[in-house]
Amino acid sequence: MGGRNLQQKKRKSKKQKSQSRKQNNNQKNKPQSEEANDLLVEKCETSDMELEVVELYEDFVDFYEGEAHGPSQQGEFCKALKDKELMEYEQTFVALRNIIQEIFQFRKYEVFMMLYPTLAMGYLQMVWSGEWQQARDYVERHKDELDASYRKRIENLKLIRKREDMPGRALELLSGGKKEYFLMASTTFEQFKVIQSRLWTSKQQECFGAHFQIASYADFMIPQERRITDHPLPEPFNWAAAVQDSDSTSESLGRNRLPALSFNMATPVDTEDAVTCATLSEDRCSVAFGTGSGMVHVVAVRKDWREANNMRRENVFQAHQQWVMACAFSPGDRHLLTSSADKTMRLWCTRSGLCKIVYTTGQVPHTASCVAFAPRGCYFATASEDAVVRVWREDAEHPIISLFGHLAKLLVCRFHPNGNYLATGSADATVRIWDYRNHAQMRLFRGHKAPVSALVYSNCGRYLVSGGRDDLVIVWDTSDARMLRCLCQHKALSIASIDISYCNNLLAVWSQEGQLTLWDFQLLMQYSSMENGSSAQSNDINGELLIRTVKAPEDMIWLQSGFFGRDGLVAICTENYKKSPEVLASIVQQIKNLQLETKSEAKIKEIMKSMLDQILSYEIGITAEGRF
Repeated sequence: MGGRNLQQKKRKSKKQKSQSRKQNNNQKNKPQSEEANDLLVEKCETSDMELEVVELYEDFVDFYEGEAHGPSQQGEFCKALKDKELMEYEQTFVALRNIIQEIFQFRKYEVFMMLYPTLAMGYLQMVWSGEWQQARDYVERHKDELDASYRKRIENLKLIRKREDMPGRALELLSGGKKEYFLMASTTFEQFKVIQSRLWTSKQQECFGAHFQIASYADFMIPQERRITDHPLPEPFNWAAAVQDSDSTSESLGRNRLPALSFNMATPVDTEDAVTCATLSEDRCSVAFGTGSGMVHVVAVRKDWREANNMRRENVFQAHQQWVMACAFSPGDRHLLTSSADKTMRLWCTRSGLCKIVYTTGQVPHTASCVAFAPRGCYFATASEDAVVRVWREDAEHPIISLFGHLAKLLVCRFHPNGNYLATGSADATVRIWDYRNHAQMRLFRGHKAPVSALVYSNCGRYLVSGGRDDLVIVWDTSDARMLRCLCQHKALSIASIDISYCNNLLAVWSQEGQLTLWDFQLLMQYSSMENGSSAQSNDINGELLIRTVKAPEDMIWLQSGFFGRDGLVAICTENYKKSPEVLASIVQQIKNLQLETKSEAKIKEIMKSMLDQILSYEIGITAEGRF
């Protein structure tokens, strides 16, 4: 059976499944768009989002498939090219990949979105020119440069082996009668053009421009929900938390019952040592914090929280050779995991203070900027600077799972409450959810304009909240990959921590510059269900959702925060060393000494980058006690 017949049979089967599913759910047909650009833009305004997801997955059509939007005689204008001209398509693909490597981290993904269509158009042009074997080899050489989510689309593309297999839309794109549009932020587009003019030849620019066109939008615009219209979503997954809190005897927190707010100072033994990271224990009765010298301290947060804490004493762990980047308690608080710039991780026993195991990453050392335990323990995940998500067993020195897909370094990772999924935030400004056991990317969320620095799941497990260095807080419905609300009233330098109360009623957002905002999460859910996502960025409604704002003194920074018990909210604080002239002068002197001591430029860059990351990673907080 020919490739085209296989495609028709495949699409017919999908269509029958989609129609059956719609009949069972008494749903309407999804509206169709006439232009590729209209399809890309109008998705932001579609109100029937749940139906759209079903259609997108069940009856998915790639950008080159379907009937032509213009005259049906497009094949008459398609040209068969010679080998030298066909090589320009492959060179254009390689040149686009090089732009992705050079462009700023948080702008990479918008350019990456053009990579697969460029690969596909090169393949289609080679097939039309009668070079199917060359087309197949071309795809085989470059398919690994796309993540695993494109695998099925590439296999479907390879079913086209001769001119008769070409869909009408593909002929339209090959002839230049219509073009495929991409949407890109104006600053990203400007940087893209600068790099393109330097790396691309005029022939490559002509090759790209013959089939594609870029439309830009203003950077100051409030983020819209930009669906990846040519990227099918996986089947909806089980988002319910493994264990639900059924205790309804105590009064829930809410707008009329705010939590008690406590601030606690993290102070190292050496007052000249800087605190670099902190984490709260599961019972919120202890805090661990790492320092620039590589020491890790474990102390009681407030001894009057519970009587048992009167017996708790401070532990100091000394083993790391460089500054501590991240730390996390295991479920039950029996173990503490720490990650350091010395490219090692250590698992400590909080009772004995002994290091139980040292984790390494083999031949390619990396630093983990965030560590997180699975809800039931035994496993933990790391977000690494090499853009790879890794999952480890507590008793194994090397990772058991590695997940690839992010385009820039990872900043945060969080397990789903049921333990089956893992959410990650990256400097590429995307949030992704992984079925890590099956090595599958389940969701990809776009909306942030800068690196994503904080994540938290709701206690029910359905909603995911992300915060970034763009000062935006975005609430996502993971069941249908929909943006529920973009909260942009948090005016601070960078969002460092987010938490949701046990009752799912309150959302607390903390910034690096010492600002806390408290939001009515229950009201947010009610508005979102009424609007069905049609006005997720309404400033009037966002103003109603904001309950309180608290600002810290300028000389303090907040390190970590979280709800505790039924009515508490705690923050861990330290001194703002970034504003100390003596410390900054010391760093400058270290750099000068480094330049004198070594002739290796690569070594200088590595250590200077580590110093810069250390400065930028410090977060802000205060010392006080009170109630909202």
